[in-house]
Amino acid sequence: MNITAIDIQKVADAPARWQEIVDASIDGWIWHTWLAHEFNLCAGEKYGGRDLSFFVYEEGKAVGVVPLIVQKKILGEYTGYETAYYSESLPWPCFRADLEPERAAALENFAFIELERRAREAGAGRIAVLLIPPINRGDERERIARVAAEHSYLYLPMISQLVTVNSETLSLARSRYDYKHFSPLFTVTIAEGPEVTEALEETYFNLHVKDAGGQFRSRESYTKQADIARQGEGFYVIARHKEGNTMAGMILVSYYKGAAHYASAAIDPLFQKMCVGYQLQCRAIEELLHRGISFYNLGGKENISTWNSLASDKKRGIAHFKDKFARHQARDVYHMEKFLNAKFFDAYLQEKGKALRNYFSLQ
Repeated sequence: MNITAIDIQKVADAPARWQEIVDASIDGWIWHTWLAHEFNLCAGEKYGGRDLSFFVYEEGKAVGVVPLIVQKKILGEYTGYETAYYSESLPWPCFRADLEPERAAALENFAFIELERRAREAGAGRIAVLLIPPINRGDERERIARVAAEHSYLYLPMISQLVTVNSETLSLARSRYDYKHFSPLFTVTIAEGPEVTEALEETYFNLHVKDAGGQFRSRESYTKQADIARQGEGFYVIARHKEGNTMAGMILVSYYKGAAHYASAAIDPLFQKMCVGYQLQCRAIEELLHRGISFYNLGGKENISTWNSLASDKKRGIAHFKDKFARHQARDVYHMEKFLNAKFFDAYLQEKGKALRNYFSLQ
């Protein structure tokens, strides 16, 4: 096979070609789409993110796409570089589903060799990659075990909270929460497409900054985020307090290939004790049911501390909130990482050691 790697910047119709491959892939999901790539690249600008993504060509035809962004990573007094999709791991390399198994394995192997070569050349000290297709098919553990062994990665098991969307889910969610004395105070609506105006985008930006206690990514990244809802890959759920039509909270739900993801949220602190988050999630599940979406991924289940992830009180609170909807449903998420230079590795371990000593209250 004649296999080559071509920078996406060198392909004239890169956005359309990228999306075509993702649409035709069994692995392609929300994090793989062109809109998600644009958002993560923009959000990572504060870390000097560089787009080194590439297409994989076989016999002159684009058959795969490999997302690859390298950005700064500050570890104590050390500043290095790592691969990342803003604050998350890179999505798994994505290939067309019509490839024969042997060809697909060879192309995937090529992709990881080229990914590491480019990451090293860019000075990255760490690579992290996440395998999470729209719906687990049952072979993910074997696939990641093979790649991790062949390319010397560490496999890090993770769990993500999941809602199976059906009428029972919605009725159970509504019956469990006693917020009837709050719900009459709010109007909860959906906004997508042309309804996502510049004014609404600005409102979400201001609300998110207020909720987070500061602005932590570029203003333009909120435009890229709004584009997801404008261009048919998501919608906002909006809660307004009826008195004065005051914005109380918004969430962004992304969806693609029959599965959805809880992408972003912002609640005005003035209304946090009025169950606004519950009302937004119930309305989101109602909308997903109406659209025939089967699965709603709520994100990592980080209520239990592990060696790789220490659960803060805030993380536990968020996980507890999500689990009220997931009801202990979960899916396995397949994550792996690899270190490329000693200085980065040593600084990483030092920061990890500080966090662990603090967790164990060690002097």
